[in-house]
Amino acid sequence: MKYFYKFNNFKSLYTEKNFVLIALNLAFIAFLKSKKIKLNGKVFLWADGIFSKFYKFKNKIPGSLLIKKIILTNKIDKIIVLGDSSEKIKKFLLKKFKKEIIHHELPYANLELIKKKIPKLKKNSLYLITLPTPKQENIASFIVKNNSHYKIICIGGGLKIAAGEIKECPNLIRKIGLEFIWRLKTDTIRRIYRLYFSLFLFIVNYRSPYRIKFSS
Repeated sequence: MKYFYKFNNFKSLYTEKNFVLIALNLAFIAFLKSKKIKLNGKVFLWADGIFSKFYKFKNKIPGSLLIKKIILTNKIDKIIVLGDSSEKIKKFLLKKFKKEIIHHELPYANLELIKKKIPKLKKNSLYLITLPTPKQENIASFIVKNNSHYKIICIGGGLKIAAGEIKECPNLIRKIGLEFIWRLKTDTIRRIYRLYFSLFLFIVNYRSPYRIKFSS
């Protein structure tokens, strides 16, 4: 049984030697229960969806807010984006973290091809993976398996929202946990497909013995 850690405090990762930070939402739960996500290492989950309420988190935190408020140790000297990025994202990260920003584009392809494009990890770097679920979680797991030092956030599309490339969800919609509806405005077909596929996997695997359990 894989145990997770709850992320409720923006300083909680400050002294962690190694960590993977992942959003707890419908897609993650559905793919995890159906065993389409495999995870290694010390994994923290943050509440990023209406389904996270079932796991007694204090507050829902959209990815765009998390990346704006997260606090990093001074030992981290580089921010490395794996996946989609842009000049606007680079400027946002530079202003936020005051660190060197490096981008490695990854293809929207099968996992084996993506793995071949992963650069060699640097000890004092933070890695932001911007691929969709479940690819980003499986790439994070691959990185952990092959490196003794890792600091990874699976941020998905939250980085584009934080940088202002995609309009922020109104607070009212976000507070009632329906941010996913707002996000259907962009990349609509892919998002609708993933939503229905995630719901299907969740329903089919509802009684799966693979449950999300947190370390005390």
